[in-house]
Amino acid sequence: MMRAIFLGLLLLLVVVSAHGQKDLPTMVTIQRLMDEGERNAALDLLEQRIQADRNDVQARFMKAMTLLNMGDKNGAVETFSAIVRRFPRLPEASNNLAALYAADGDYEKARQALRGAIANVPDYPLVHKNLGDLYVKMAMDSYRTVLALSPDDEIARTRLEFLEKLIEPSK
Repeated sequence: MMRAIFLGLLLLLVVVSAHGQKDLPTMVTIQRLMDEGERNAALDLLEQRIQADRNDVQARFMKAMTLLNMGDKNGAVETFSAIVRRFPRLPEASNNLAALYAADGDYEKARQALRGAIANVPDYPLVHKNLGDLYVKMAMDSYRTVLALSPDDEIARTRLEFLEKLIEPSK
């Protein structure tokens, strides 16, 4: 699934011009290395592209996804954060950054990343959907806390059960 998301977003981010990059490795070459499991070599070539063109958002995004696939979550967060700072009108990086924060349970940072994306690109539906999902998860955590403090609170239990069913994957 992560690979499908990666490839989809990679195609979405084909915004880089080939001007001045004739001697640089192509993204096709880099993707081939990735497919062959040569991630370190692919990262080296991505870094060459980024150094040659600071606006190569496609290479930056692929670098972040590669780091994530290699298990370097901190490197991915750092790279997505750099994309967000340099290209604030590209909500995909903020969305991925929020997903990483949420996976770590840092819902406040995730919320800030999504709100930042919405401030810059208010008409990107996926960010709004993910913000809604995040609020549901935050509410679930609150109800779990209520139940830990007051196990007999039937209202909190009922609401938690409703929210759990709400976000349950469809069958």
